[in-house]
Amino acid sequence: MGIMPELMPKRPVQDEWGTSTREGYEDRPVYQPRKAAPQKAGSSILKTVGSVLVVGGILWATYLGTSLGGFSALLKPGLPSRPILVLAGGLLLLLLEKLIR
Repeated sequence: MGIMPELMPKRPVQDEWGTSTREGYEDRPVYQPRKAAPQKAGSSILKTVGSVLVVGGILWATYLGTSLGGFSALLKPGLPSRPILVLAGGLLLLLLEKLIR
């Protein structure tokens, strides 16, 4: 009796259908080269500025909506409606970037 167990002779694997072949499987090669992702066209500046404007407009509208006593104050003309304009400008820039692409 040794430290390593005795290895049993290899027998072909039997499946439930009584065959020893692997039908339906395909052996993959050892090395598969990675497929390169296509370069994205479009303007990264428009995307960045549009994203900053959208996030800034959302944060500004949230701040004014919670500090002025409600979000209904954002729909009145004047200063509180400016975050909505910033948000709309950011969305237009993002849409323009998508159309340029």
